[in-house]
Amino acid sequence: MKIHPLLTDPRSVLVLYSPLPAAVAWDDYRRAARQALAGAQFVLEGEHVVLKPNATSGERFADPDTGITTHPGFLHGLIDHCQQQASGSRRPRITIAEDPRDTDDNQPRHWKNTGFDRLAQETGARLHCPTTYTCVKKLIPQPQSRYAETPARLNVSRLAVAPNTVLFNVPKLKTHNLAITSLCLKNLMGLVNVFDRHYCAQAWQEMPEEARQERRPKREWFDRSMHARWQEGLARRLADTAQVIQPAFNLIEGIVGREGTGFQRGRNRPLGLVVAGVNMVAVDSVASYLMGFDPQRLIYLQLAAQIGLGVNVIEQLQVYTLREGQLTLCPDVASLRAIPPFQVLSGIMNEDPMLFRSPDLTVVDPIDSSWFSAGAPQKKTTAPL
Repeated sequence: MKIHPLLTDPRSVLVLYSPLPAAVAWDDYRRAARQALAGAQFVLEGEHVVLKPNATSGERFADPDTGITTHPGFLHGLIDHCQQQASGSRRPRITIAEDPRDTDDNQPRHWKNTGFDRLAQETGARLHCPTTYTCVKKLIPQPQSRYAETPARLNVSRLAVAPNTVLFNVPKLKTHNLAITSLCLKNLMGLVNVFDRHYCAQAWQEMPEEARQERRPKREWFDRSMHARWQEGLARRLADTAQVIQPAFNLIEGIVGREGTGFQRGRNRPLGLVVAGVNMVAVDSVASYLMGFDPQRLIYLQLAAQIGLGVNVIEQLQVYTLREGQLTLCPDVASLRAIPPFQVLSGIMNEDPMLFRSPDLTVVDPIDSSWFSAGAPQKKTTAPL
Protein backbone atom coordinates (compact mmCIF):
# COMPACT_ATOMS: atom_id res chain seq x y z
CA MET A 1 0.00 0.00 0.00
CA LYS A 2 0.94 3.62 -0.45
CA ILE A 3 -0.20 6.71 1.43
CA HIS A 4 0.76 10.36 1.42
CA PRO A 5 4.44 10.64 2.54
CA LEU A 6 3.52 12.96 5.41
CA LEU A 7 1.23 10.31 6.89
CA THR A 8 3.89 7.60 6.99
CA ASP A 9 5.28 9.31 10.10
CA PRO A 10 3.82 7.57 13.20
CA ARG A 11 3.44 11.01 14.79
CA SER A 12 1.22 12.29 11.99
CA VAL A 13 -2.57 12.27 12.29
CA LEU A 14 -5.12 13.38 9.72
CA VAL A 15 -8.35 15.04 10.88
CA LEU A 16 -11.09 15.60 8.31
CA TYR A 17 -14.42 17.32 8.69
CA SER A 18 -17.56 16.75 6.60
CA PRO A 19 -20.59 19.07 6.94
CA LEU A 20 -23.64 17.06 7.92
CA PRO A 21 -27.34 17.40 7.13
CA ALA A 22 -29.91 17.42 9.90
CA ALA A 23 -30.51 13.69 9.39
CA VAL A 24 -27.27 11.82 8.76
CA ALA A 25 -27.72 9.04 6.19
CA TRP A 26 -25.74 6.06 4.86
CA ASP A 27 -24.33 8.06 1.94
CA ASP A 28 -22.98 10.77 4.28
CA TYR A 29 -20.81 8.17 6.00
CA ARG A 30 -19.85 6.68 2.64
CA ARG A 31 -18.82 10.03 1.20
CA ALA A 32 -16.71 10.92 4.25
CA ALA A 33 -14.79 7.63 4.06
CA ARG A 34 -14.01 8.11 0.38
CA GLN A 35 -12.78 11.62 1.10
CA ALA A 36 -10.56 10.37 3.92
CA LEU A 37 -8.76 7.77 1.80
CA ALA A 38 -8.51 10.16 -1.15
CA GLY A 39 -7.01 12.81 1.14
CA ALA A 40 -4.54 10.26 2.48
CA GLN A 41 -3.69 9.31 -1.12
CA PHE A 42 -4.22 5.68 -0.21
CA VAL A 43 -3.45 3.14 -2.95
CA LEU A 44 -3.35 -0.64 -2.75
CA GLU A 45 -0.49 -2.52 -4.38
CA GLY A 46 -2.04 -5.92 -4.83
CA GLU A 47 -2.78 -6.67 -1.18
CA HIS A 48 -5.90 -8.22 0.27
CA VAL A 49 -7.99 -6.02 2.59
CA VAL A 50 -9.37 -6.75 6.06
CA LEU A 51 -11.68 -4.17 7.64
CA LYS A 52 -12.21 -4.27 11.42
CA PRO A 53 -15.18 -2.12 12.50
CA ASN A 54 -16.56 -1.84 16.01
CA ALA A 55 -19.75 -3.84 15.56
CA THR A 56 -19.68 -5.85 18.78
CA SER A 57 -23.23 -6.91 19.69
CA GLY A 58 -24.44 -5.49 16.38
CA GLU A 59 -26.86 -8.39 16.02
CA ARG A 60 -28.41 -7.49 19.36
CA PHE A 61 -28.83 -3.81 18.50
CA ALA A 62 -29.94 -4.73 14.95
CA ASP A 63 -29.78 -1.11 13.79
CA PRO A 64 -26.76 0.52 12.10
CA ASP A 65 -27.93 3.99 13.19
CA THR A 66 -27.74 3.52 16.96
CA GLY A 67 -24.43 5.42 17.12
CA ILE A 68 -23.02 2.56 19.19
CA THR A 69 -21.23 0.76 16.36
CA THR A 70 -19.12 1.85 13.40
CA HIS A 71 -21.58 2.73 10.67
CA PRO A 72 -21.49 0.26 7.74
CA GLY A 73 -21.91 3.19 5.35
CA PHE A 74 -18.44 4.34 6.37
CA LEU A 75 -16.96 0.97 5.46
CA HIS A 76 -18.88 1.18 2.20
CA GLY A 77 -16.85 4.27 1.29
CA LEU A 78 -13.57 2.56 2.23
CA ILE A 79 -14.48 -0.40 0.04
CA ASP A 80 -15.39 1.95 -2.82
CA HIS A 81 -11.96 3.52 -2.70
CA CYS A 82 -10.08 0.22 -2.41
CA GLN A 83 -11.92 -1.31 -5.33
CA GLN A 84 -11.40 1.76 -7.49
CA GLN A 85 -7.76 2.45 -6.59
CA ALA A 86 -6.36 -1.09 -6.53
CA SER A 87 -3.39 -1.41 -8.86
CA GLY A 88 -3.81 -3.90 -11.68
CA SER A 89 -6.97 -5.36 -13.14
CA ARG A 90 -7.90 -7.65 -10.22
CA ARG A 91 -10.08 -6.31 -7.46
CA PRO A 92 -8.79 -6.99 -3.95
CA ARG A 93 -10.33 -9.65 -1.76
CA ILE A 94 -12.10 -7.69 0.98
CA THR A 95 -13.14 -9.16 4.33
CA ILE A 96 -15.02 -7.52 7.21
CA ALA A 97 -13.78 -9.17 10.41
CA GLU A 98 -15.76 -8.77 13.64
CA ASP A 99 -17.98 -10.67 16.06
CA PRO A 100 -21.43 -9.04 15.81
CA ARG A 101 -22.82 -11.22 18.61
CA ASP A 102 -20.02 -11.35 21.21
CA THR A 103 -20.99 -14.66 22.78
CA ASP A 104 -18.67 -17.43 24.01
CA ASP A 105 -19.14 -19.91 21.19
CA ASN A 106 -17.99 -20.71 17.68
CA GLN A 107 -21.48 -20.69 16.18
CA PRO A 108 -21.97 -18.88 12.85
CA ARG A 109 -23.16 -15.27 13.06
CA HIS A 110 -26.08 -14.18 10.88
CA TRP A 111 -25.32 -10.38 10.82
CA LYS A 112 -29.02 -9.65 10.18
CA ASN A 113 -30.09 -5.99 10.37
CA THR A 114 -26.60 -4.83 11.33
CA GLY A 115 -26.20 -3.05 8.00
CA PHE A 116 -23.13 -5.15 7.28
CA ASP A 117 -25.32 -7.81 5.68
CA ARG A 118 -26.50 -5.17 3.21
CA LEU A 119 -22.93 -3.97 2.72
CA ALA A 120 -21.65 -7.45 1.90
CA GLN A 121 -24.43 -7.96 -0.63
CA GLU A 122 -23.78 -4.64 -2.37
CA THR A 123 -19.97 -4.80 -2.46
CA GLY A 124 -19.08 -8.48 -2.52
CA ALA A 125 -17.13 -8.17 0.74
CA ARG A 126 -16.97 -11.29 2.88
CA LEU A 127 -18.28 -11.25 6.47
CA HIS A 128 -16.03 -13.11 8.90
CA CYS A 129 -16.26 -13.72 12.65
CA PRO A 130 -12.98 -14.88 14.22
CA THR A 131 -13.37 -18.28 15.90
CA THR A 132 -11.08 -20.68 17.72
CA TYR A 133 -10.53 -22.51 14.43
CA THR A 134 -9.48 -19.39 12.51
CA CYS A 135 -7.05 -17.97 15.05
CA VAL A 136 -3.31 -18.39 15.45
CA LYS A 137 -1.07 -17.90 18.49
CA LYS A 138 1.42 -15.07 18.16
CA LEU A 139 4.33 -14.11 20.42
CA ILE A 140 3.91 -10.99 22.59
CA PRO A 141 7.30 -9.17 22.53
CA GLN A 142 6.82 -7.27 25.82
CA PRO A 143 3.99 -8.95 27.73
CA GLN A 144 2.33 -6.66 30.27
CA SER A 145 -0.11 -9.26 31.60
CA ARG A 146 0.41 -12.74 33.00
CA TYR A 147 -0.18 -15.72 30.71
CA ALA A 148 -0.38 -19.45 31.26
CA GLU A 149 2.31 -20.29 28.73
CA THR A 150 5.89 -19.07 28.40
CA PRO A 151 6.83 -17.31 26.23
CA ALA A 152 3.54 -15.38 26.29
CA ARG A 153 1.36 -15.68 23.21
CA LEU A 154 -1.98 -14.26 22.13
CA ASN A 155 -4.53 -16.17 20.06
CA VAL A 156 -5.66 -13.80 17.28
CA SER A 157 -7.41 -13.91 13.93
CA ARG A 158 -5.23 -15.31 11.15
CA LEU A 159 -6.63 -12.70 8.80
CA ALA A 160 -5.44 -9.84 11.03
CA VAL A 161 -1.80 -10.95 10.81
CA ALA A 162 -1.79 -12.54 7.37
CA PRO A 163 0.95 -11.61 4.87
CA ASN A 164 0.12 -9.43 1.87
CA THR A 165 -2.87 -8.03 3.75
CA VAL A 166 -3.82 -4.45 4.60
CA LEU A 167 -5.67 -4.31 7.92
CA PHE A 168 -7.90 -1.27 8.34
CA ASN A 169 -8.77 -0.55 11.97
CA VAL A 170 -12.11 1.30 11.86
CA PRO A 171 -13.46 2.02 15.36
CA LYS A 172 -16.30 4.31 16.40
CA LEU A 173 -15.55 7.61 18.14
CA LYS A 174 -17.10 6.97 21.55
CA THR A 175 -16.59 6.79 25.28
CA HIS A 176 -16.48 3.60 27.33
CA ASN A 177 -17.42 2.95 30.94
CA LEU A 178 -13.99 1.45 31.74
CA ALA A 179 -11.46 2.57 29.11
CA ILE A 180 -12.90 6.15 29.09
CA THR A 181 -12.41 6.33 25.31
CA SER A 182 -13.00 3.32 23.07
CA LEU A 183 -11.01 3.83 19.89
CA CYS A 184 -8.24 2.08 17.91
CA LEU A 185 -6.46 0.07 20.59
CA LYS A 186 -9.63 -1.21 22.18
CA ASN A 187 -11.17 -2.07 18.81
CA LEU A 188 -8.55 -4.80 18.30
CA MET A 189 -10.22 -6.90 21.03
CA GLY A 190 -12.66 -8.17 18.41
CA LEU A 191 -9.78 -9.88 16.59
CA VAL A 192 -8.81 -11.99 19.62
CA ASN A 193 -10.11 -15.53 20.05
CA VAL A 194 -13.70 -15.38 21.27
CA PHE A 195 -12.92 -17.16 24.57
CA ASP A 196 -9.91 -14.97 25.37
CA ARG A 197 -11.03 -11.43 24.67
CA HIS A 198 -13.09 -10.57 27.74
CA TYR A 199 -10.46 -8.10 28.90
CA CYS A 200 -12.69 -6.12 31.25
CA ALA A 201 -13.77 -9.25 33.13
CA GLN A 202 -10.19 -10.56 33.21
CA ALA A 203 -8.97 -7.25 34.63
CA TRP A 204 -11.71 -7.39 37.27
CA GLN A 205 -10.38 -10.74 38.47
CA GLU A 206 -7.10 -8.99 39.32
CA MET A 207 -8.83 -6.53 41.64
CA PRO A 208 -8.57 -6.94 45.44
CA GLU A 209 -10.75 -9.71 46.80
CA GLU A 210 -12.79 -7.32 48.94
CA ALA A 211 -13.77 -5.41 45.79
CA ARG A 212 -14.66 -8.56 43.90
CA GLN A 213 -16.77 -9.83 46.78
CA GLU A 214 -18.62 -6.55 47.36
CA ARG A 215 -22.33 -6.96 46.63
CA ARG A 216 -23.49 -3.36 46.93
CA PRO A 217 -24.07 -1.44 43.68
CA LYS A 218 -20.80 0.11 42.50
CA ARG A 219 -22.25 3.60 42.59
CA GLU A 220 -22.39 3.29 46.40
CA TRP A 221 -18.74 2.40 47.04
CA PHE A 222 -16.62 2.19 43.86
CA ASP A 223 -14.55 5.38 43.74
CA ARG A 224 -12.33 6.85 41.02
CA SER A 225 -9.11 5.37 42.42
CA MET A 226 -10.58 1.86 42.35
CA HIS A 227 -11.81 2.47 38.84
CA ALA A 228 -8.30 3.55 37.80
CA ARG A 229 -6.90 0.32 39.21
CA TRP A 230 -9.41 -1.64 37.11
CA GLN A 231 -8.38 0.39 34.07
CA GLU A 232 -4.79 -0.70 34.58
CA GLY A 233 -5.71 -4.33 34.02
CA LEU A 234 -7.50 -3.47 30.80
CA ALA A 235 -4.61 -1.27 29.68
CA ARG A 236 -2.11 -4.12 30.05
CA ARG A 237 -4.16 -6.36 27.81
CA LEU A 238 -4.72 -3.66 25.20
CA ALA A 239 -0.97 -3.02 25.11
CA ASP A 240 -0.29 -6.73 24.57
CA THR A 241 -2.83 -6.95 21.76
CA ALA A 242 -1.37 -3.88 20.05
CA GLN A 243 2.04 -5.53 19.99
CA VAL A 244 0.64 -8.55 18.15
CA ILE A 245 -1.88 -6.91 15.79
CA GLN A 246 -0.57 -3.85 13.98
CA PRO A 247 -3.05 -2.31 11.51
CA ALA A 248 -1.72 -0.73 8.35
CA PHE A 249 -4.08 2.23 8.69
CA ASN A 250 -6.50 3.42 11.36
CA LEU A 251 -9.60 5.48 10.63
CA ILE A 252 -11.89 6.50 13.47
CA GLU A 253 -15.46 7.05 12.30
CA GLY A 254 -16.58 10.16 14.14
CA ILE A 255 -19.28 11.21 11.69
CA VAL A 256 -21.59 10.58 14.62
CA GLY A 257 -19.83 10.07 17.96
CA ARG A 258 -21.29 8.55 21.10
CA GLU A 259 -20.90 9.52 24.76
CA GLY A 260 -22.06 7.78 27.92
CA THR A 261 -21.30 4.15 28.74
CA GLY A 262 -20.43 3.32 25.14
CA PHE A 263 -23.58 1.25 24.84
CA GLN A 264 -27.29 1.82 25.50
CA ARG A 265 -27.09 4.66 28.01
CA GLY A 266 -25.71 7.72 26.27
CA ARG A 267 -26.33 10.11 23.42
CA ASN A 268 -25.09 10.69 19.91
CA ARG A 269 -22.91 13.61 18.86
CA PRO A 270 -23.05 14.49 15.13
CA LEU A 271 -19.49 15.73 14.50
CA GLY A 272 -18.64 14.93 10.87
CA LEU A 273 -15.10 13.93 11.87
CA VAL A 274 -12.65 11.30 10.66
CA VAL A 275 -9.36 10.84 12.55
CA ALA A 276 -6.76 8.73 10.75
CA GLY A 277 -3.13 7.66 10.82
CA VAL A 278 -0.72 4.73 10.84
CA ASN A 279 -0.08 4.70 14.60
CA MET A 280 -2.88 3.70 16.96
CA VAL A 281 -1.55 5.57 20.00
CA ALA A 282 -1.21 8.83 18.06
CA VAL A 283 -4.65 8.49 16.46
CA ASP A 284 -6.31 7.58 19.77
CA SER A 285 -4.55 10.48 21.48
CA VAL A 286 -5.77 13.06 18.97
CA ALA A 287 -9.30 11.62 18.94
CA SER A 288 -9.45 11.55 22.74
CA TYR A 289 -8.23 15.14 22.84
CA LEU A 290 -10.92 16.22 20.36
CA MET A 291 -13.52 14.53 22.56
CA GLY A 292 -12.37 16.68 25.48
CA PHE A 293 -10.01 14.30 27.33
CA ASP A 294 -6.31 14.65 28.12
CA PRO A 295 -4.59 11.65 26.45
CA GLN A 296 -1.71 11.87 28.93
CA ARG A 297 -4.19 11.06 31.71
CA LEU A 298 -5.83 8.09 29.98
CA ILE A 299 -4.32 4.98 31.55
CA TYR A 300 -4.32 2.78 28.45
CA LEU A 301 -2.53 5.48 26.44
CA GLN A 302 -0.06 6.11 29.26
CA LEU A 303 1.01 2.46 29.27
CA ALA A 304 1.10 2.18 25.47
CA ALA A 305 3.40 5.20 25.30
CA GLN A 306 5.60 3.91 28.13
CA ILE A 307 6.41 0.68 26.30
CA GLY A 308 7.12 2.45 23.03
CA LEU A 309 3.93 1.85 21.05
CA GLY A 310 3.50 5.53 20.17
CA VAL A 311 3.26 9.10 21.40
CA ASN A 312 0.33 10.37 23.50
CA VAL A 313 1.47 13.99 23.90
CA ILE A 314 -0.54 16.30 21.64
CA GLU A 315 2.26 18.86 21.37
CA GLN A 316 4.55 16.18 19.94
CA LEU A 317 2.13 15.12 17.21
CA GLN A 318 1.60 16.63 13.76
CA VAL A 319 -2.12 17.09 13.09
CA TYR A 320 -3.00 17.63 9.44
CA THR A 321 -6.22 18.71 7.78
CA LEU A 322 -7.15 18.84 4.11
CA ARG A 323 -7.42 22.33 2.59
CA GLU A 324 -7.90 22.87 -1.11
CA GLY A 325 -6.90 19.28 -1.73
CA GLN A 326 -3.59 19.56 0.15
CA LEU A 327 -2.53 18.24 3.54
CA THR A 328 -1.94 21.22 5.82
CA LEU A 329 -0.74 21.38 9.40
CA CYS A 330 -3.55 22.51 11.68
CA PRO A 331 -2.24 25.55 13.59
CA ASP A 332 -4.91 25.34 16.31
CA VAL A 333 -5.93 21.78 17.13
CA ALA A 334 -7.80 23.01 20.21
CA SER A 335 -10.26 24.81 17.96
CA LEU A 336 -11.50 21.42 16.74
CA ARG A 337 -12.46 20.08 20.17
CA ALA A 338 -16.05 19.13 20.89
CA ILE A 339 -18.10 21.62 22.88
CA PRO A 340 -19.34 20.56 25.33
CA PRO A 341 -16.72 17.85 25.92
CA PHE A 342 -17.84 14.24 25.83
CA GLN A 343 -19.07 12.81 29.12
CA VAL A 344 -18.43 9.24 30.20
CA LEU A 345 -20.54 7.11 32.53
CA SER A 346 -18.33 4.75 34.53
CA GLY A 347 -20.78 3.54 37.19
CA ILE A 348 -18.72 4.98 40.04
CA MET A 349 -19.56 7.08 43.10
CA ASN A 350 -20.80 10.66 42.73
CA GLU A 351 -21.92 10.39 39.10
CA ASP A 352 -25.15 12.10 38.11
CA PRO A 353 -27.78 9.34 38.27
CA MET A 354 -29.96 11.19 35.75
CA LEU A 355 -27.23 11.73 33.14
CA PHE A 356 -28.40 10.68 29.67
CA ARG A 357 -31.87 9.76 30.88
CA SER A 358 -33.37 12.74 29.03
CA PRO A 359 -35.39 12.00 25.87
CA ASP A 360 -33.25 14.55 23.99
CA LEU A 361 -30.21 12.42 23.19
CA THR A 362 -28.57 14.42 20.42
CA VAL A 363 -26.15 17.34 20.71
CA VAL A 364 -25.09 19.45 17.74
CA ASP A 365 -21.44 20.45 18.12
CA PRO A 366 -20.17 23.81 16.82
CA ILE A 367 -17.14 22.39 14.95
CA ASP A 368 -14.95 25.17 13.57
CA SER A 369 -14.93 24.09 9.93
CA SER A 370 -12.80 27.04 8.86
CA TRP A 371 -9.62 24.97 9.23
CA PHE A 372 -10.99 22.47 6.74
CA SER A 373 -11.68 24.95 3.94
CA ALA A 374 -10.19 28.00 2.28
CA GLY A 375 -10.54 31.35 3.96
CA ALA A 376 -9.51 32.97 7.22
CA PRO A 377 -10.19 30.80 10.29
CA GLN A 378 -12.34 32.03 13.13
CA LYS A 379 -11.21 31.44 16.69
CA LYS A 380 -13.37 29.20 18.85
CA THR A 381 -13.46 28.83 22.60
CA THR A 382 -11.83 25.55 23.55
CA ALA A 383 -13.39 22.87 25.69
CA PRO A 384 -11.91 22.16 29.12
CA LEU A 385 -9.97 18.98 29.85
